[in-house]
Amino acid sequence: MLKIGIILAAILLLVTVNSTYFFLGISKVKPIEWIVFNACAPSNIAYLIGFTVFLLTKNRTALQISILPLFFFGGLGLYLFPWSGYNLIAQFSHIIMVLNMAWALYTTLAAGDYKALSLGLLIGIGIFAPFINYQQTYAHTHPEACQKILGVNIEDFQKKMGQ
Repeated sequence: MLKIGIILAAILLLVTVNSTYFFLGISKVKPIEWIVFNACAPSNIAYLIGFTVFLLTKNRTALQISILPLFFFGGLGLYLFPWSGYNLIAQFSHIIMVLNMAWALYTTLAAGDYKALSLGLLIGIGIFAPFINYQQTYAHTHPEACQKILGVNIEDFQKKMGQ
């Protein structure tokens, strides 16, 4: 099972490098726009750090810290982003995010390490709830940048989210 986790993490690293190169290298967005409109990358980096800590220490708490942003940006991204054109690359990344999240949850639950799961989720909520709030607020107050950078209308996201 650990081999699957390593393979998934390696693929997650590759899609993170790819999206970061696209946003910073090709699209030439500002760093704040990269963080906000490619929020998957910071979420993935947090997971990869937690995964590395887990590999070195076998402590599963760090593995669970990024569950909230992986679910929010990866899982909900599957629903919110179109399944066509260049967005297929983003959707592949979202699938990889969800698979890493599922692997982390499954292996932790299979090990019966509920303390690590609870503590990691609580720490993750404390860290990432403000980040998600900032990201959502920024996107909603900069709809023209959202349209330009992501090629999607923020109002379409709001309709899908029932806002």
